[in-house]
Amino acid sequence: MLRIPGTVEFAYTLGLWHSFRLPELVMFGLDGGHMQDLLNTGVAHLREHGRPEPETPFAGVLDGFETQLRPVDESWRDALFGTAHQFYRGWPVPVWQLVWPDAHGLWPWHDGATVSSRTRQAFAWLPVADHPVGGWQLVGHFADGFPLPAEPDSWALTTRSVLDGTREATTVLFDEGAFDVLDDRGHDADDLCLTYLGLLVQRLPTLPRLADLAGNTVSVQQREASAAAWKRADRYP
Repeated sequence: MLRIPGTVEFAYTLGLWHSFRLPELVMFGLDGGHMQDLLNTGVAHLREHGRPEPETPFAGVLDGFETQLRPVDESWRDALFGTAHQFYRGWPVPVWQLVWPDAHGLWPWHDGATVSSRTRQAFAWLPVADHPVGGWQLVGHFADGFPLPAEPDSWALTTRSVLDGTREATTVLFDEGAFDVLDDRGHDADDLCLTYLGLLVQRLPTLPRLADLAGNTVSVQQREASAAAWKRADRYP
């Protein structure tokens, strides 16, 4: 049973297909240790009762609630299941997602479901390209490697003006694994907000040039320089 840390944790089984010809199971968005326990319960349920039909709710895994299984799309393999892929020597074994509802019993795709249940669970039965915009979509999109020393779904401080393109990103601060991507107003801007770092990388093509930033570092973009060069300093000004 593998527990994968990150901005939002996920966990998956390893060896079910090898030992029992059952699909590997994956869960997203709950505490990692709790998901490992639930996956163990799910494995026991499958071995005792057989494999439920996809998208068919069933009891016996999560106390007081039903869960359901959905086949994971192959496009998530590189982003999420590298260890399993190595274990099976490239053989494309099936992986099914164990989906949990919110506290009201609503599935994450239903209107009215809590934000937590909708955003903390990947909709991994969809191709990465069709996944709703958000943290998991960015994780899948950057499966081949993220160009900055953080995760694509990590939070970054920026301004709404940088996001909508009305102001240029001029200063990038990096400390304790977190990025601030600011315009010329710096932290005095009146429209500061949080967004996914991966979204900023998608929208600002010069950011990947800062892949070598070390902690407690500031980089200031030189507007007059060609190719939007960045000037680095070891300490914040």
